[in-house]
Amino acid sequence: MDLYGVNEVQVFEDELRISVNFGGGCEEHEFKLINDNSPVDLGAQQIDVLYLSHNANNDGCFALITEHQLCYDISDLLDGRLLYFQHPDSLYDLN
Repeated sequence: MDLYGVNEVQVFEDELRISVNFGGGCEEHEFKLINDNSPVDLGAQQIDVLYLSHNANNDGCFALITEHQLCYDISDLLDGRLLYFQHPDSLYDLN
C-alpha cells in the first residue's frame, strides 16, 4: 500500500466522498475502498471500519496531487450500524 493523505471525508446521501492527496503525477493511481469486518465486541451492535488501499503503480514522479476526489456508494452500509473510516493518523465517524 502506497502513502496518501486525507483532506476531507463526508457522507452525502448514499455516497462516501473522500478527498485525498498523494505524490506522483505520471501513472494512474488506484484506490479501493475496503471494509474491515473484524469483529468488535459491542454486544449486538454491528461496526464497519472502512479504509482505502492505494496502489501508485510505481509512480516515480514528484508532483504533489493536492486534491483528488474519490466517491463510493455505501448505501448497503447505511442501515443503522456504526460506520467509521480509518486512515493511519485519523478515525472518522461517518454516522
